[in-house]
Amino acid sequence: MSDRCAEVLPEFIRDNYSTALVEVGSGRYSRVALALRSRFRVTATDILEIDAVDCRLKPIYVKDDVTRPDLQLYRGASLIYAIRPPMEIQRSIIELSEQIGADTLIKPLGSEIIEDLRLGLINFRGVPMYILRYATATE
Repeated sequence: MSDRCAEVLPEFIRDNYSTALVEVGSGRYSRVALALRSRFRVTATDILEIDAVDCRLKPIYVKDDVTRPDLQLYRGASLIYAIRPPMEIQRSIIELSEQIGADTLIKPLGSEIIEDLRLGLINFRGVPMYILRYATATE
């Protein structure tokens, strides 16, 4: 992930949310979750064991499969977000967000187009991302 993206995504999230967040598919791209930890209750999830993800995530990391999620991990989140998630889990991320009533934010890989019509494409400071709003954003 580019440094630009690691700066812009936390800024967008800080400007629009004020409660708990969940990052799905954290893997080794931890800069966004780590940047948000001081202001939000952040949970980072991935299907991988903790030794396969960035060790700095250990205090906030929970192993979970978004295609068969443990809903308790996500309850109370105002935003579920993913950075460059594989296409095969994008639908699961959206459905999970709908199920718990949280917004969805997906930062696609490069110029990837997400064709799910529920998501709206926005460009925030030159970084494209897809958003589906459900939760109450910061007023």
